[in-house]
Amino acid sequence: MPAILDLVEIGFGDELDPQGWKMLNQMRRIYQPNPLARAIYGTLADTDGFVCPSGSALVGNLSLRHAYPRSTHGRLIGNVVVHPDHRGQGIGRALVEHAIQAAREEQATWVGLEVRADNEIASRLYDQLGFRVVGATVHMLRPKGLTWPNLGAPTQGWRRFTSPDSNRWKELAARIHGHDQQLVLETRREPFSLSSFEGWLDRVLARQVEDARVYPGQSNEIDLAVHTMADRKHRFHVWDILMSPDLEAKGAREVIAQCIAMVRRFPPWPVVAIVADQHLLVEQLRAVGFEIHRTLEQMILWL
Repeated sequence: MPAILDLVEIGFGDELDPQGWKMLNQMRRIYQPNPLARAIYGTLADTDGFVCPSGSALVGNLSLRHAYPRSTHGRLIGNVVVHPDHRGQGIGRALVEHAIQAAREEQATWVGLEVRADNEIASRLYDQLGFRVVGATVHMLRPKGLTWPNLGAPTQGWRRFTSPDSNRWKELAARIHGHDQQLVLETRREPFSLSSFEGWLDRVLARQVEDARVYPGQSNEIDLAVHTMADRKHRFHVWDILMSPDLEAKGAREVIAQCIAMVRRFPPWPVVAIVADQHLLVEQLRAVGFEIHRTLEQMILWL
């Protein structure tokens, strides 16, 4: 694993956001020779996949895991990376072909992955192997140090997320993402465990402050939903935003105003915003200091 993590950093270091660097560093702590670190972070160590060795070095890696929930009978491919000195030799194709075969042997019904929209070589490979694009998400990044903008107070209709909202949250996601895209994104009926003791304890130990709000629409639906996380240890924020496709620019401005209201008490650390590929929302985020960090396409192969 230490060699794999070195390879992942070589392959993806220039595109990792604060959340990605945090995960990479956590994985390094798991595999250091320290039993206490393994006990604390060991829940993250459930990894499987394939590697390509060259002498004593690893020059290729691919991870393969069960998609959540397991009832979807899917597998997700991730961390497909080949060392720059060994590219163009068919290593990436071999790794993905091995993963597809392993998924078939495990009786999976589909395999999914995400790829940068501007990675033409990888996209062409996946297309040749039978994967098809089922949607895209935009990861945006707001640099640290920018003052929080003043968009005014959000309207009074917002309320805190509660357990009865779980189905409505998933229904809103279904209005934004198609069925196959939801599989790859692992859209969950219960996206957070804000009310559980286990969730509260995890957040305390990780020094994370999380909040989720929804804006009701008509017919007992919700039209806007946000989840914010402030990581006080690593000093960054993450915003997950859902906006009904029916809303115009006013809805985009409203949902961002709500996010700002939820995190204004914290310093303006870097903010990672994960949103659907919705032009109005992306443009409104750009207007308050965000930049497009990367666009990820979700792809699926039915077996």
